[in-house]
Amino acid sequence: MDIQCILIDVPTPDLTPAHIVTVARSLISEHGLSGFSMRKLAAALDVNPMTIYLRFENKDALLNAVARSSLAEFEAPPANGTWSDQVQALAIGLRNHLIHDRETLRLLSDADRLSAGLLGTLDRGLELMGAVSSTPEDTVAAFRVLFWHIVGSALVSGAFDDFPGSRGDLAAILAESVTTQTHLAAHAAHFGRVDGDKLFIQSIHLLIDGLLVATPKDTA
Repeated sequence: MDIQCILIDVPTPDLTPAHIVTVARSLISEHGLSGFSMRKLAAALDVNPMTIYLRFENKDALLNAVARSSLAEFEAPPANGTWSDQVQALAIGLRNHLIHDRETLRLLSDADRLSAGLLGTLDRGLELMGAVSSTPEDTVAAFRVLFWHIVGSALVSGAFDDFPGSRGDLAAILAESVTTQTHLAAHAAHFGRVDGDKLFIQSIHLLIDGLLVATPKDTA
Protein backbone atom coordinates (compact mmCIF):
# COMPACT_ATOMS: atom_id res chain seq x y z
CA MET A 1 0.00 0.00 0.00
CA ASP A 2 1.38 3.38 -1.01
CA ILE A 3 1.59 5.94 1.74
CA GLN A 4 1.64 9.55 0.64
CA CYS A 5 3.16 12.13 2.89
CA ILE A 6 1.57 15.55 2.73
CA LEU A 7 3.70 18.44 3.93
CA ILE A 8 1.78 21.21 5.61
CA ASP A 9 3.29 24.55 6.52
CA VAL A 10 2.69 24.98 10.21
CA PRO A 11 3.25 28.42 11.75
CA THR A 12 6.51 28.64 13.64
CA PRO A 13 5.74 29.98 17.15
CA ASP A 14 8.68 32.40 17.24
CA LEU A 15 8.13 33.62 13.68
CA THR A 16 6.06 36.63 14.64
CA PRO A 17 4.89 39.27 12.15
CA ALA A 18 7.10 41.79 13.95
CA HIS A 19 10.17 39.60 13.46
CA ILE A 20 9.37 39.09 9.78
CA VAL A 21 9.01 42.85 9.31
CA THR A 22 12.32 43.50 11.08
CA VAL A 23 14.19 41.08 8.82
CA ALA A 24 12.39 42.43 5.74
CA ARG A 25 13.43 45.98 6.62
CA SER A 26 17.03 44.83 7.01
CA LEU A 27 17.00 43.14 3.60
CA ILE A 28 15.38 46.15 1.93
CA SER A 29 17.96 48.44 3.51
CA GLU A 30 20.80 46.22 2.29
CA HIS A 31 19.57 45.28 -1.19
CA GLY A 32 16.95 47.92 -1.99
CA LEU A 33 13.35 47.31 -2.94
CA SER A 34 14.33 46.05 -6.38
CA GLY A 35 16.49 43.37 -4.80
CA PHE A 36 13.93 42.27 -2.25
CA SER A 37 11.81 39.15 -2.70
CA MET A 38 9.76 36.84 -0.54
CA ARG A 39 12.16 33.99 -1.37
CA LYS A 40 15.14 35.99 -0.12
CA LEU A 41 13.19 36.86 2.99
CA ALA A 42 12.32 33.20 3.57
CA ALA A 43 15.98 32.25 3.17
CA ALA A 44 17.03 34.88 5.70
CA LEU A 45 14.40 33.58 8.11
CA ASP A 46 15.33 29.95 7.32
CA VAL A 47 11.73 28.99 6.59
CA ASN A 48 9.68 27.80 3.65
CA PRO A 49 8.41 30.82 1.64
CA MET A 50 4.84 29.65 2.13
CA THR A 51 5.28 30.00 5.88
CA ILE A 52 5.49 33.78 5.51
CA TYR A 53 2.11 33.80 3.79
CA LEU A 54 0.60 32.37 6.96
CA ARG A 55 1.47 35.71 8.56
CA PHE A 56 0.97 38.06 5.59
CA GLU A 57 -1.57 37.55 2.82
CA ASN A 58 0.81 38.69 0.09
CA LYS A 59 3.95 40.74 -0.57
CA ASP A 60 2.04 44.01 -0.68
CA ALA A 61 0.58 43.35 2.77
CA LEU A 62 4.10 42.77 4.06
CA LEU A 63 5.39 45.97 2.47
CA ASN A 64 2.49 47.86 4.05
CA ALA A 65 3.63 46.53 7.42
CA VAL A 66 7.25 47.49 6.65
CA ALA A 67 6.22 51.06 5.85
CA ARG A 68 4.03 51.31 8.95
CA SER A 69 6.84 49.97 11.12
CA SER A 70 9.30 52.59 9.90
CA LEU A 71 6.88 55.49 10.05
CA ALA A 72 5.59 54.55 13.49
CA GLU A 73 9.10 55.05 14.89
CA PHE A 74 8.91 58.77 14.22
CA GLU A 75 7.67 60.88 17.10
CA ALA A 76 6.63 64.46 16.53
CA PRO A 77 8.88 66.83 18.50
CA PRO A 78 7.47 68.48 21.64
CA ALA A 79 5.61 71.77 21.41
CA ASN A 80 8.48 74.10 22.29
CA GLY A 81 9.01 77.66 21.06
CA THR A 82 6.88 79.74 18.73
CA TRP A 83 4.46 78.35 16.19
CA SER A 84 7.10 78.81 13.47
CA ASP A 85 9.68 76.97 15.59
CA GLN A 86 7.31 74.06 16.07
CA VAL A 87 6.46 73.76 12.37
CA GLN A 88 10.14 73.85 11.44
CA ALA A 89 11.02 71.23 14.07
CA LEU A 90 8.27 68.92 12.83
CA ALA A 91 9.32 69.36 9.19
CA ILE A 92 13.04 68.82 9.79
CA GLY A 93 12.47 65.87 12.11
CA LEU A 94 10.16 64.04 9.72
CA ARG A 95 12.40 64.69 6.70
CA ASN A 96 15.46 63.39 8.54
CA HIS A 97 13.57 60.25 9.55
CA LEU A 98 12.45 59.58 5.98
CA ILE A 99 15.93 60.17 4.56
CA HIS A 100 17.44 57.79 7.11
CA ASP A 101 15.17 55.00 5.86
CA ARG A 102 15.28 55.85 2.16
CA GLU A 103 14.21 52.48 0.78
CA THR A 104 11.16 52.43 3.00
CA LEU A 105 10.48 55.98 1.83
CA ARG A 106 10.05 54.62 -1.69
CA LEU A 107 7.04 52.69 -0.44
CA LEU A 108 5.27 55.90 0.44
CA SER A 109 3.72 56.52 -2.96
CA ASP A 110 0.71 54.79 -1.43
CA ALA A 111 -1.16 57.35 0.68
CA ASP A 112 -2.75 54.60 2.79
CA ARG A 113 0.70 53.51 3.95
CA LEU A 114 1.48 57.07 4.95
CA SER A 115 -1.72 57.60 6.89
CA ALA A 116 -1.53 54.31 8.77
CA GLY A 117 2.02 54.87 9.99
CA LEU A 118 1.91 58.56 10.75
CA LEU A 119 -1.32 59.10 12.62
CA GLY A 120 0.39 60.93 15.47
CA THR A 121 2.30 63.18 13.09
CA LEU A 122 -0.83 63.87 11.06
CA ASP A 123 -2.65 64.85 14.23
CA ARG A 124 0.16 67.15 15.36
CA GLY A 125 0.49 68.73 11.93
CA LEU A 126 -3.22 69.43 11.70
CA GLU A 127 -3.10 70.99 15.16
CA LEU A 128 -0.36 73.37 14.03
CA MET A 129 -2.02 74.26 10.74
CA GLY A 130 -5.34 74.77 12.50
CA ALA A 131 -3.75 77.56 14.54
CA VAL A 132 -3.31 79.68 11.40
CA SER A 133 -6.30 78.54 9.35
CA SER A 134 -9.83 79.87 9.43
CA THR A 135 -11.62 76.74 8.17
CA PRO A 136 -11.11 72.96 8.40
CA GLU A 137 -10.63 72.90 4.63
CA ASP A 138 -7.80 75.44 4.87
CA THR A 139 -6.24 73.46 7.72
CA VAL A 140 -6.12 70.26 5.67
CA ALA A 141 -4.88 72.08 2.57
CA ALA A 142 -2.08 73.80 4.50
CA PHE A 143 -0.97 70.56 6.09
CA ARG A 144 -1.00 68.71 2.77
CA VAL A 145 1.27 71.34 1.23
CA LEU A 146 3.70 71.08 4.13
CA PHE A 147 3.57 67.30 4.40
CA TRP A 148 4.07 66.47 0.74
CA HIS A 149 6.81 69.07 0.49
CA ILE A 150 8.62 67.19 3.25
CA VAL A 151 8.13 63.82 1.54
CA GLY A 152 9.18 65.21 -1.85
CA SER A 153 12.30 66.81 -0.42
CA ALA A 154 13.28 63.55 1.25
CA LEU A 155 12.79 61.62 -1.99
CA VAL A 156 15.09 63.88 -4.05
CA SER A 157 17.61 64.65 -1.32
CA GLY A 158 20.27 62.44 -2.88
CA ALA A 159 19.83 63.71 -6.43
CA PHE A 160 20.69 67.41 -6.17
CA ASP A 161 24.09 66.99 -7.82
CA ASP A 162 22.42 65.67 -10.97
CA PHE A 163 20.10 68.64 -11.31
CA PRO A 164 21.27 71.26 -13.87
CA GLY A 165 20.71 74.05 -11.36
CA SER A 166 23.30 72.42 -9.11
CA ARG A 167 26.08 72.52 -11.66
CA GLY A 168 29.01 74.76 -10.83
CA ASP A 169 29.98 74.85 -14.53
CA LEU A 170 26.58 76.15 -15.66
CA ALA A 171 28.10 79.26 -17.28
CA ALA A 172 30.37 77.09 -19.43
CA ILE A 173 27.44 74.91 -20.46
CA LEU A 174 25.42 77.97 -21.45
CA ALA A 175 28.33 79.30 -23.50
CA GLU A 176 28.22 76.14 -25.62
CA SER A 177 24.45 76.26 -26.05
CA VAL A 178 23.05 77.07 -29.48
CA THR A 179 20.10 78.89 -27.91
CA THR A 180 20.10 81.98 -25.71
CA GLN A 181 18.77 81.66 -22.16
CA THR A 182 18.83 85.31 -21.08
CA HIS A 183 17.60 85.00 -17.51
CA LEU A 184 19.53 81.82 -16.81
CA ALA A 185 22.74 83.40 -18.09
CA ALA A 186 22.19 86.45 -15.87
CA HIS A 187 21.95 84.24 -12.78
CA ALA A 188 24.46 81.53 -13.72
CA ALA A 189 27.13 82.88 -11.39
CA HIS A 190 24.85 82.29 -8.42
CA PHE A 191 24.35 78.60 -9.15
CA GLY A 192 26.49 75.89 -7.63
CA ARG A 193 26.32 72.70 -5.65
CA VAL A 194 23.15 72.56 -3.61
CA ASP A 195 23.16 72.04 0.14
CA GLY A 196 19.94 70.05 0.37
CA ASP A 197 19.51 70.59 4.10
CA LYS A 198 20.00 74.34 3.81
CA LEU A 199 17.67 74.56 0.82
CA PHE A 200 14.99 72.62 2.69
CA ILE A 201 15.13 74.97 5.69
CA GLN A 202 14.88 77.97 3.35
CA SER A 203 11.84 76.45 1.66
CA ILE A 204 10.16 75.74 5.01
CA HIS A 205 10.71 79.36 6.02
CA LEU A 206 9.00 80.46 2.80
CA LEU A 207 6.06 78.16 3.48
CA ILE A 208 5.77 79.42 7.05
CA ASP A 209 5.94 83.05 5.91
CA GLY A 210 3.22 82.39 3.35
CA LEU A 211 0.91 80.90 5.96
CA LEU A 212 1.51 83.76 8.38
CA VAL A 213 0.82 86.39 5.71
CA ALA A 214 -2.70 85.02 5.35
CA THR A 215 -3.23 84.84 9.12
CA PRO A 216 -0.50 86.64 11.12
CA LYS A 217 -0.26 84.50 14.22
CA ASP A 218 3.05 83.39 15.69
CA THR A 219 2.35 82.23 19.20
CA ALA A 220 4.17 79.92 21.57
